[in-house]
This record gives sequence, C-alpha cells and structure tokens, in this order.
Amino acid sequence: MVTVLERVRDAYPRGRLSGVDAPTTVRPTHLAYVTEDARFRTVLSDPVTAEVLGELPAHSVVRTLQDLHFDLLAGPTGRVVNGVGALCLLLLCMTGPFIWWPGSAGWRRGLVVDWRRPWRRVTWELHGAVGIWTLVLTAGWAVTGAYFVFPAEFRAAVDRVSPLTTVSPPQSNPDGASAAPRPTWREMVDLARRAEPDAFVARVVLPATDEASFRVLFADRRPTPLGSRHLRTVHLDQYTGERLSAPEPRAATLGDTVMAWIGPLHFGNFGGLGTRFVWLVTGLAPGVLAVTGLLLWWTRVVAPRWHRRRARAVALQPGAPVVPLADDVLD
Repeated sequence: MVTVLERVRDAYPRGRLSGVDAPTTVRPTHLAYVTEDARFRTVLSDPVTAEVLGELPAHSVVRTLQDLHFDLLAGPTGRVVNGVGALCLLLLCMTGPFIWWPGSAGWRRGLVVDWRRPWRRVTWELHGAVGIWTLVLTAGWAVTGAYFVFPAEFRAAVDRVSPLTTVSPPQSNPDGASAAPRPTWREMVDLARRAEPDAFVARVVLPATDEASFRVLFADRRPTPLGSRHLRTVHLDQYTGERLSAPEPRAATLGDTVMAWIGPLHFGNFGGLGTRFVWLVTGLAPGVLAVTGLLLWWTRVVAPRWHRRRARAVALQPGAPVVPLADDVLD
C-alpha cells in the first residue's frame, strides 16, 4: 500500500495525494486520489507491481450515466430538480395504494395482470401490479434519493425524531510539528499494524489539515469487502506517529441506524449477488410505472378532451348536422 502511495506521488509531483484504497471484491486495482491544478484525479495502480496504470476518465459512458442519474446532466440545478422529483415520487407512493385498492374481495386480482384483456385494461393492471409489488423499494429509493440532494435538511428531520450522536475524530497535536524528522508513510502504516496485527490494510487516508490524524483502515479479508462497516480505523498523530484514542462510541440511536442504512438501501450493496439482482430488476419498475402512467393519462385525460374539442369544432361548421355532444347528453 505504501509503495502505491510512493509511485503515485512520483507520478504526480505537483499534486496533493489524499489517500489510497486497496482492491475490493468488485475492483481488482488500487485507487489513489490526487488533486492537481484544481482537478481531482482518480489514479489506478497495479495490485502486484504498484505501477501507475492511468486515470479514470473524466468523461465516459459510465460517468455520463452517473451524471444523468445524479444531476440530470444539468449540474447543481439538475440535482435539486432530481431531489424534488424524488419527493414527488414519494408522494405518488403514498397515494398510489389508495387508488389501486380493489376492495377486500378483489385485492388478490390486483396483484396480477390478465394479458388476454384489451391493451388499455392491461396497461391499467400492469401499472397497479408493478406499483404495489415494488412499493416499499420504490418509496425507499425516493427517500434515500432525496437525502443525497438535501442531506442537511434530512439529517435535521431525523434528529428531531431521534437525536443523532456525533463523534469527533481524534486530532493531531500541531505542537509536534517542530519535532524532526516526521515518521514516513511506511513507518506510520507499520505503527498502525501493531494495533491490527492480523488484519489487512484496506485504506490509507493522509491528513488534509494540520490537525487531522493519519488514518489507516483495516479489514479482516482481502480483497476488501464493500461497505465501510467492514473497516476499522486506527488514528495516528501525523507528527509523532503516536496512536490516538478514538472517543468511545455511544449507543446507537434509531436515528443513527436510519442514517447508517441510507447508502446501503439506495444502492443495494449490503448483501450478495441475490440482493443486487433484486435491486437491478426492481430498479426497472419506476420506468415501467412512468410509461404506463403516461399511457393512462393520455388515454383517460388527454385523448377524451381532444376528441370533445374536435367534435365541437365539427359541429360549429356551417351546414353540419346537429349531433348531441357527450357533455350535452342528460342522464
């Protein structure tokens, strides 16, 4: 891990190196992070030789899809629009079941689609069945998606219901800056290993400020499992290498538990391939609901209004026969 840091530092002598991640269960290379010329670079490094392989491209199909998903390709404004859309989706999830409910005698029928019926009826049944089967996950994505756009407001709302605990990380003592020489990166990692002799180094985070600690994160397995809950952090004074004691963790509140599950629930990375497959398939549901909902709106609202206006226009033409319109027919 230290060799990776040194190789990246040599490759970017004018850059500021902030840390490195070891290979994970879904990524075979090291990732190092460098800020150079006001640009953030993600650098790939060979897991065996530590050779710098290149950078993640600033523009790619995946990056474009991420930008579309997060910001609607419109930057900060698009992200706010996305957050408002997530809240609207949550509102639809809250009202949808009342519209879908077919009564106590027919609720089982509302869970399936009869493909033999006319297409308008199939569209209605498909919209209802997909919506009710995926209601919980869709609502969860709406809530967690809104959090990523409005994190401060979300945390404040959760804190009002169940107070969140805050733990400040230990700090280095700047008075030690005069001590020379400072421990090297390799010496710092070796010092951290004494606290976790049987674990593997999963991440190294270099101090970003004069008071920040030198952090080494360990995992019990290699490659590193996904998720920060699998990692344990050792804090070291960046000037002396002395291990810093982290504050004793407080008992987690309900609010802490909610915040801890925001990311895993949104991305589905808390389980194995089965969980990810469910998230992948169910992730298609909002698209199906959008298309079927648009068809229902068109056939039930737009098309009848258009036909009525057209019929009125024909009826007002000179010499046209008097034909009663639907709005003029009395019960």
